[in-house]
Amino acid sequence: MNIKFRPHKREDIPLRVKWMNDPRVIKYLGFDISKKVTKKTASKWFDEYEKESRKGTKKFFLVLDNKKPIGLVGLSRIHKIDGSTDLFIIIGDKDYVGKGISKTMMNFIVHEYGFGRLDLHKINLGVFTDNKIAVNLYKKMGFKIEGTLKDEKFFGGRYHDLYSMAIFNKKK
Repeated sequence: MNIKFRPHKREDIPLRVKWMNDPRVIKYLGFDISKKVTKKTASKWFDEYEKESRKGTKKFFLVLDNKKPIGLVGLSRIHKIDGSTDLFIIIGDKDYVGKGISKTMMNFIVHEYGFGRLDLHKINLGVFTDNKIAVNLYKKMGFKIEGTLKDEKFFGGRYHDLYSMAIFNKKK
């Protein structure tokens, strides 16, 4: 694998539509799978992202393997005074699930970008308590469970609990 990261661009909208309509991808994102994501919706999301990115409060990266788009990783609600942010990760290409790419994506967004380039103090994430594979990965990466949000998201006909997890910059 030859993994590269580049800033999210408007030309990525069709990929985002494809990935956000894939039940495998959105299963643990808390989206209502009965509502299809359209190009118009994704374009609005991108317009909002551009505004936030210019303000320095959001930064998303397309993940590529030999120029092939395979996922998206990013930080939102970047708060420079508090030194905190929220992380998300999406593996859009099913051929890369279970191949260790999540660890590569996490190392980049947490250590190289979040703690390295932005010099943040704390990176947060939310993960469904029944997503054991992700919870275990995040723990291996140094994230700790800070709490459980009971019945936090409703989709698939029921409520789901969410762990609030965080990692701290050890250099601060």
